[in-house]
Amino acid sequence: MKRFFALLLTLLLLPLACHAEAPDWKAQMDDYVAKRFAARKIVGGAVVIARDGQVLYRYAYGHKTQSRREQVTADTCYRIASVTKLVSAVGLMQLLTEKNIPLDTPVSDIVGYPVVNPAFPGERITIRQVMSHTSSLVQTQYYHPNWETLKVNNKYFSQKVAPGTAYAYSNLNGGLMGAMIEALSGQSVNTYMQAHVFGPLGINAAYHMGLLKDQSDMAPQLAKDGTIAEGLSVMLASLPEYNDTCDPRANTSHTSGDLCISANGLIRVIAMLEQGGELDGVRILPKEAVQLMMQDQQTIPSSSVHCDSEYGLAIARVEGMPGGTWYGHQGRKHGLSSNVYFQPDTGLSIAVIANGYEAHAEDNVVTIARAMMKKAQEFVQE
Repeated sequence: MKRFFALLLTLLLLPLACHAEAPDWKAQMDDYVAKRFAARKIVGGAVVIARDGQVLYRYAYGHKTQSRREQVTADTCYRIASVTKLVSAVGLMQLLTEKNIPLDTPVSDIVGYPVVNPAFPGERITIRQVMSHTSSLVQTQYYHPNWETLKVNNKYFSQKVAPGTAYAYSNLNGGLMGAMIEALSGQSVNTYMQAHVFGPLGINAAYHMGLLKDQSDMAPQLAKDGTIAEGLSVMLASLPEYNDTCDPRANTSHTSGDLCISANGLIRVIAMLEQGGELDGVRILPKEAVQLMMQDQQTIPSSSVHCDSEYGLAIARVEGMPGGTWYGHQGRKHGLSSNVYFQPDTGLSIAVIANGYEAHAEDNVVTIARAMMKKAQEFVQE
């Protein structure tokens, strides 16, 4: 009888023992993130992971500057470079869907001025080509062409590649998305996105630091060595120069890389896309629009894209990682990198921001983000 009760007690205590010995995933992840960020000498940043639209993990690392006076949080807003393009594309897709505008519509018909490659004057550059970086635009530094007077030899367009026939990433493609948002909405990009994307999703974001509704938690732009590349006072002082009006001809740069947002804000955008355009009962895009953004555009019948592209519509594909294809975007400027991706096969979404370090990339995705994406797979291992 004593042996029976001893056995019974052992069986009752076994689950408790197993639970006590079970690894604390969050603590292990905190340690992993901290070590990886420290190894890269990152000054500050954050990682947020969601599954099926719900945040499972968030971690803020380091400080806003090397002075270590202010710690970063997951709500710290950064100017997140080219991830701006993906976020802005959400607003453009809203307008195109609402107004039933085909993606193969010429951009000129939308913005009211001739967006044409002078080397191929008979080829009309389309919305689809701009969003997939197959427009034949090649520049990365100049945003305000005098479109009517461009000659064949210019710094914006390829002289050898016709629109729709080759992939070439160009910041001006992202800028033109903003011009189209303004032309279609009759509002500035910032005003439209506040009303139709940021507000409904409950996100603190803006296309200039001085336009953030909550300016209590912001970080400066750091250089690769961790020093300040552009301080907050300088960034805020430039607000009078920012054109926050509806001006599709002049505003061809805002949506290329100017968005200011936090990791907590980015995860809501990318989780919304992972959930097919809806998050917490708020629908931002039709499911069909999200699927179209993910799709290889040359596979679509009658598409104006006739070549391979790493992009769907402002969404890049990352292949060859555990769990299936990731979809999202990356941004890099000075010493900052930002990454947002979602993985439909697992329901995972991730936002990674790292500031003040020299980023290295593998297959065009910074290694710090790749490491976090791989580690996130532990969320889905049963």
